[in-house]
Amino acid sequence: MSLFYEGLFFIAGTIAGSFLNVCIYRIPRGKSILSPSSHCPACGHKIRPIDNIPLLSYILLKGKCRSCKKKISLRYPLVELITGLLWVQLYNHFGLTFQLIPGLFFVTLLVVLAAIDYDTNLIPNKIMLPAIAISFIFTVLYVLKIKSVPIIANAGVGWSVAGFFIGGGLLYLIAIIASAVFRKDAMGGGDIKLAAFAGLYLGGYILLALFIGFFLGAIVGIILIAKDKSKSMSKTMPFGPFIAAGSIITLFFGLQLWSKYLALAGLS
Repeated sequence: MSLFYEGLFFIAGTIAGSFLNVCIYRIPRGKSILSPSSHCPACGHKIRPIDNIPLLSYILLKGKCRSCKKKISLRYPLVELITGLLWVQLYNHFGLTFQLIPGLFFVTLLVVLAAIDYDTNLIPNKIMLPAIAISFIFTVLYVLKIKSVPIIANAGVGWSVAGFFIGGGLLYLIAIIASAVFRKDAMGGGDIKLAAFAGLYLGGYILLALFIGFFLGAIVGIILIAKDKSKSMSKTMPFGPFIAAGSIITLFFGLQLWSKYLALAGLS
C-alpha cells in the first residue's frame, strides 16, 4: 500500500511541477497562468495533450518542440522530477495526516519561488504575500486544535509566529548591515519575506535553515568565482534558492541534524 501511495504522490507531484513550470515562466512576465493554454515559448505552437505529459513527453520528444524542433529547457523536466520526489518524501515524512496539507503547500511554494528567483533575481509579491496569508490561516487552524504548524516540531502557534519574526528579522538585520558595508543593496525584500514565510513552518529551526542556506550559497559562490572570477564578481547571485534548499533540508532532517549537533557539542 505504501508503494501505491508513493507512486500516486509522485505522479501528482510531477503534474503539480508541470503547472509550476507555467507559473515560473508566466508570472514574472505578467501573463495569466490560466490562459492561453500551454504553448512553445519559441514558436507559439499550442502544445498537444500528448506532448504535455510530465517527464514522459520530454523523453519521447527528445527534449525538442514537435513543431519548431527548438530545444526544450532542461528546467521543465527537472522541476517536474524534483516536485514529484519531494511530494513522495512529504508523504513518507508525514503520512496521510493533516500536516501533509501545509507540508505540500510549503514545499511546492518553495520550488516555484526558488525557480523564479533563479531566473529573475526577484521573488514576486503576487505569490509571496498570498502564501504568507494562507500560512497564517494554517496557524489559526492550529489555535483551533487542528494541528498543522509549525510542521517540523508540532510545538505550537507561538513557535510558528516566533519563526516568522526570527526568519524575517534576521535577514532584515543582515540586509541592513551588508548594505552599509558594501554600500549597495545586498539582499532583496523578497528574501526577507521568504525567510519569514519559511519561519512559519519551521519555527525556531528557521535559524538552522538559514545557516544551511548561507553555507550552500557560500560553496556555490566560491565555485562560481573560481570558475570565472570576472563574471561572478559582477553578477548578483539570487539567495532565494538557497533559503528554499535550506528550508527543505531542515524540514526533513532538521531535528536529526540538531540532535547530532547537540551530541557532538556534549549538550545532549
